Amino acid sequence: MKVSIVCPFYNEEAIIEAAIQNMATRLASLKHDWELIVVNDGSRDQSADFARRVADKNTRIKIAGYEQNRGRGYALRHGIGLADGDIIVTTEIDLSWGEDIVHRLAEAFEKYPDADMIVASPNLPGGGYKNVPLKRVWISRIGNMIIRIGQGREMTMYTGMTRAYKREAFLSLPIDEDEKEFHLEVAQKAQAFGFKIYEIPCLLEWKDAKLARPGAAQRKSSSKIQKLIRTHMVFAAAAAPFRYILPLSIAMIGISIPFGIWAVVNLLMGHPSALVLITGMMLFLIGFIAFAIGMLSYQNQLIQRDLWRIRSELMQRKD
Repeated sequence: MKVSIVCPFYNEEAIIEAAIQNMATRLASLKHDWELIVVNDGSRDQSADFARRVADKNTRIKIAGYEQNRGRGYALRHGIGLADGDIIVTTEIDLSWGEDIVHRLAEAFEKYPDADMIVASPNLPGGGYKNVPLKRVWISRIGNMIIRIGQGREMTMYTGMTRAYKREAFLSLPIDEDEKEFHLEVAQKAQAFGFKIYEIPCLLEWKDAKLARPGAAQRKSSSKIQKLIRTHMVFAAAAAPFRYILPLSIAMIGISIPFGIWAVVNLLMGHPSALVLITGMMLFLIGFIAFAIGMLSYQNQLIQRDLWRIRSELMQRKD
């Protein structure tokens, strides 16, 4: 089995040289054949030069890239397209998801031979966060919980980059997203295609100081938190709207029934009933409309899955 490790980077001159060296040192003990593909996502600093300096000393390290910044999703797709391993691992170049995370993901495929995709999750028992700002931890935990409820799945980590795929399985997915929503799109479509998905616990640690060159400027996170929250919430709402629209519609219809009974009782007793009846009818009408929207959204999701499968078949025929 050959393992291809794909790591994108953008403006990481402070840590990129030490990070690649550390990654290569760790991979040297991997019992499988391996290659490390480091993708320069249009960096504007000297990151690419520092990366090539390390790659020149190790034939297993490939430096790929392009001039314009395109986003993490594009960088990962670009790197995976260059990979020839049986297993593709995508992770942070600084091994912030664990010094042995590549080994553990590769071993997980031996433990779960039917797996198509294995996800590293700090949200599982045995996982956790270290040196990560509390705000980021709670955003991650709450965001993944909301997405999990919307998806109706058992995954605890939809937003993380550190995952492993069987190469053929990943290449069957029609992926379009260029930004960090790439991870959500892959998870959604993998589930729609019936992938066998497993998770392993991991410790996510921010460790800039351990890799930074002396005198280098402090690293800045490339994540735009407000944008990530907005786009991930939209994804959670749009991925499976019937999961919350249908319960809401049934609740509205259920509430309208007591109002109808109340109106009938008032009418028989000679009390005013028009307002109560109108209220009940409005609740019923809103519930019915919501129910119809929920059913349409469910049918739309089924059609969407069929279109994804057609795209996948066309992609494979083209290859």
